Amino acid sequence: MKKRILIFFAILLCMTFIPILIFPRNTSVEDAQYALAVEIFKEGRYSDAIEEFERLLIEMKTKKYPDACHYYIGSSYYYLKDYKRAKPNFETVVKKYKAGSYHSGSLYLLGRCELMMGNYTASIHYFDEYVGRYPKQSYADNSLYWKAEALISMDDVEEGRRVFKQLLKRYPYGNKADAARFKLRLMELEDRIAEQQKRQREAGGGLEGEEAEAYIDEIGSLKEREKSYQDEIKKLNNTVDQLKTQVDTLKRIAEAAEDEEGMVIQEKIQVLASWENVLGLKEQALTEKEKELDREYEWIIRVKKGLEGKADE
Repeated sequence: MKKRILIFFAILLCMTFIPILIFPRNTSVEDAQYALAVEIFKEGRYSDAIEEFERLLIEMKTKKYPDACHYYIGSSYYYLKDYKRAKPNFETVVKKYKAGSYHSGSLYLLGRCELMMGNYTASIHYFDEYVGRYPKQSYADNSLYWKAEALISMDDVEEGRRVFKQLLKRYPYGNKADAARFKLRLMELEDRIAEQQKRQREAGGGLEGEEAEAYIDEIGSLKEREKSYQDEIKKLNNTVDQLKTQVDTLKRIAEAAEDEEGMVIQEKIQVLASWENVLGLKEQALTEKEKELDREYEWIIRVKKGLEGKADE
C-alpha cells in the first residue's frame, strides 16, 4: 500500500512539473501577449497597440521581443504623427539592436521623424547611414529622395538637385524615381521664371502700371500652383511610404505565422503591394501636373512678350 502511494505521488509530480519544464509559463504568456499586440497593430488601432507592446516590454520585461516592441511602438506613434515620441523608440533599435531584423526599418523611420520635425541635418545623417548600410534594400531610393528634400529645405538647392540626379542614376526604376523627375522639372521651371524676372529687371522695367502688375500677378499665380503641386507630391509620397512600411511589417509577421494565418497575411500583402497600380496612378497624376505647369508657363511668356511689344511701340 505504501509503495502504491509513493508511485501515485511520483506520477502526480511528473504530471505537474514536466509540462512546466517543457512549456515554461512565462514564455507562452509572452508569445500570446506579442501576438495580441501585433494583431491590434495590424488593425490600425495604434494607441491600443502602444499599450500592449509597452505591457510586454515594461511589465513582462520581454527578453524575446524587445527590438520588435520598440519598432512597433515607434511605428504606432509615427502613424499617429507623434514624431517626438516615435523617435526614441527607433533610436533604441538603431543603437542596441544593429544585427536585428528591425534595424533597417527603424533607421529609415528615424530619418523621417527628424525630417518631419524640421531637424534636417539629423535626418540627412540617418538617410546617409541607411544608404551606406542598406544600398539594395527597400528604402534606399526613398532615403536619397528625402535627403534631397531636406537639403532644399535648408536652402541648399543645388546639392538637393545633385542628390535627385544621383537617385535617378542609382535607382532609375525605384519607388521615388518618378517623384524625383518631377521635382527636377519643377526646379527647372523655377529657374526659368527666375531668369525671366532677372531679365525684366535688367531691361529697366519696360512694363508699367496695370500691365506690369498683371504680369507679376500671373507669375505669382504660377508659383502658387507649383507650391500646391509640391504639397500634393509630399502627400502622395507619405501615403506610399506608409503603404510600403505596412507591407514590410506584414511580411515579417507572415514569416513568423502559422501556415493558415500566413496565407491570410500573404493575401493582404498582395493587395498592399500592388505597386504597379499605385505608381501608375501617381505617375499619371504628376505627368498631368507637369503638362499643366508647362501650359501655364508658356502662356505667361506669351503674355510677357505681348506686353513688352506694347511697351516698345
